[in-house]
Amino acid sequence: MNDSRVQVRHPWALLILLAIAMAMNFFLRVNLSVAAPVLGPEMKLSPQSLGLLLSAFYWTYAVGQIWTGWLVDRFDVRLIYTIAVLIWSLATFFMGITSSFAVMLCLLLLLGLGEAVAYPACSRVITSVFPETRRGLANSVIDMGCRLGPALGTLCGGLMVASIGWRWLFLLTGGAGLVWLIPWMFIAPRRLAHAERVAAVEIGWTDLLRRRALWGTCCGQFGANYAWYFLLTWLPSYLVRERHFSLSAMAVWAAAPYFLMAVTSMGGGILADRLIVRGASAVRVRQAFVCTGLLLTAFLLPLVLIPRIEWALAGLLVACFAYGIYASNLWALSQTLAGAKAAGRWTGFQNACANVAGVVAAMLTGLIVARTGQFALAFMGASLACLVGAASYWFFVQPSDANLGIKRLTAVSVIEG
Repeated sequence: MNDSRVQVRHPWALLILLAIAMAMNFFLRVNLSVAAPVLGPEMKLSPQSLGLLLSAFYWTYAVGQIWTGWLVDRFDVRLIYTIAVLIWSLATFFMGITSSFAVMLCLLLLLGLGEAVAYPACSRVITSVFPETRRGLANSVIDMGCRLGPALGTLCGGLMVASIGWRWLFLLTGGAGLVWLIPWMFIAPRRLAHAERVAAVEIGWTDLLRRRALWGTCCGQFGANYAWYFLLTWLPSYLVRERHFSLSAMAVWAAAPYFLMAVTSMGGGILADRLIVRGASAVRVRQAFVCTGLLLTAFLLPLVLIPRIEWALAGLLVACFAYGIYASNLWALSQTLAGAKAAGRWTGFQNACANVAGVVAAMLTGLIVARTGQFALAFMGASLACLVGAASYWFFVQPSDANLGIKRLTAVSVIEG
């Protein structure tokens, strides 16, 4: 078996540091969402204008995934991620100063550009450092950061907005990223060089784009992301506008679903690894977790529309619990399909396509709320998107699609032989 992994002195410390960065990444994304009930009236924004701001991050975030995936496959991840954190931290800080809609829009575009590095860089590190039988756990640790970030961002951010105002939320969280850079400069490997033989094999964009599995993961994650970003951008406003929660109550109940996602994501990753160690197909195992999570989410999410608030909140929590099953093996599946040499580009391209859903979900929900005055159609749309995502993952991804990098290497060896 080909093993192009890189030896790192403290791999789990590196992984935890990446998870903390991912938590900050998502914490910053929900800043605007939790501030929206106060920021919107203060800046005299209509639902359509607010929807435009909530979607702006995803414009540059989606497009930036493609070239950042190429960057982390080719160059020093340590340097690239350092620059990215500087960009997103400073953009967030200056959001706390501005009162201009146009400046806020530009800073959100800059924030998206900086954060676009995160997922490709994490995939590059994980596929270079961790074996297949540990990637479910490794990705679940990263995903825990993805879920705890919005959980803490919604909870702490909502309480901060209620107590000290929305501007301080942006100022303090922007400064936190600069502090993270200190341990990163000491722990991060200076170079993630693969074994010499693997490095000699070039996997081009043509090799990637003609893979049916790549498009299956792109469409599948698009459907899942529509529901994820709908909740991430509009759940706080839904709880305040339609369910009449106070800012403090909103902070608690909008954060709770993400904590549940973190629990199921970690459990799903560990369970998937154990099944693979016992001999099960890595693609089939991870594919089963992904599809099961999306199907359950699709059927459970409409329960949020139940008039009785207790049952509606229970439906929201259970739906998000199920979403964690999907998230547990999302990136591990893509890494298995791509192989170490193409992980950055595969992840970047997939995330670029999938994050267009952030633009669509944020803006379309704003339009629906402006036209209908309620969120019912928005929740049903998110449920339908999860169904489409599950179908894409199941029908377009096959076990034979695994390890593009190794297959490419084998093909070249046969030709040279």
